[in-house]
Amino acid sequence: MFTLVLFSIILRKYMISFVDPSIDIGLIKSLLFYGAIAILGILFLLEGKKSITEILLVGGCSILYIINREGAILLIVLLAVAAKNIDDKYVVKNYLIISAIFLIVSILIFNLFPWLESNHEVHYRYIDALDISVPRLDYGLGNPNAVFYHMVTIYTAYIFLRFEKYNNWDRLLLFGTSILIYQNTYSRTGFYTVVAGLAFVEIIRFLDIKKIKPLSYLAKISPILLTVVSVIMGTALYKNGALNRLLASRPKYWNVYLSQEGNFLNPFGNAYSSVIKSNNPLDNSYVYIVCMLGLVAFALFAYIMYKGIKSFIEKDKKKYLSIIVIFLIYCFAENLLLEAAFSFGIILVIKEILLNDKREINIYEIFKRKV
Repeated sequence: MFTLVLFSIILRKYMISFVDPSIDIGLIKSLLFYGAIAILGILFLLEGKKSITEILLVGGCSILYIINREGAILLIVLLAVAAKNIDDKYVVKNYLIISAIFLIVSILIFNLFPWLESNHEVHYRYIDALDISVPRLDYGLGNPNAVFYHMVTIYTAYIFLRFEKYNNWDRLLLFGTSILIYQNTYSRTGFYTVVAGLAFVEIIRFLDIKKIKPLSYLAKISPILLTVVSVIMGTALYKNGALNRLLASRPKYWNVYLSQEGNFLNPFGNAYSSVIKSNNPLDNSYVYIVCMLGLVAFALFAYIMYKGIKSFIEKDKKKYLSIIVIFLIYCFAENLLLEAAFSFGIILVIKEILLNDKREINIYEIFKRKV
């Protein structure tokens, strides 16, 4: 059942990304979303024994969804609850296999039948050394950044599954494909993130982060720090020319959501028109959480990440820390962190804190007593 639900979630995401906007798929998207929520909700209700944390998380996220109508955090929490009794490797293999199949099929379709591609815009990157603008290939996905965007799940899943036996062939495969993709797409965000993530994998394999208190604490609060940095860049520094050149004008777009069209201090998030969203790409997961979901959701997110990362450090779960770091870095420049179709790292973080809470109650026995 987990595989079926995950398949429908990833299918919905690919339809949103690649189906021509002129084609009305609103009903299909709604059916896939609410169908996944319904199945996960039924699975949640079928199990009588639940931890206090599980009840509070599902209940709190349900209330947030009713208030702000943003279902990202509810969907990812329900998916983590469904994965609670499933082996982590099975969860990650599902993400790896389904994501790889969808990506390969998409690239094949849009290259064999290019007229099906919804976005035919050509992107360029200025090369200082050559003093020319060169075209950036998108592999038929409509945007050069889309390749790494859809590959980051595959990379992190591969690292997770190969971590104990990680060798030079793995390094060659991951670095080699990253360089190849970068040479064609000139996608700096994805390339730098993957390289930084792979470097972190090398470091953490031989480093006992638990014994280095400052580094351990920094890891636990890193999601909060990245959020603060994002907000500062999008408010106080959004006009900085060097910063905008480095981040492809992202801070200017962040400012639209943080200040111009919304208020980042809104406890339950802001509602933005479709025009604002289409004209101002929100390529930052932390700004998305603060602006779209609100400060209450951010507080919940920060708590989950702190507790989960803390547990990974204490239990010396290095491969878990590796994939979380890759997702956290990448999501500074892409809105992916609470995307259930890709971000299995957050699934494993939520699952970790659910399993750590041994305060179980049986909700059905409580109801029987009242009756």
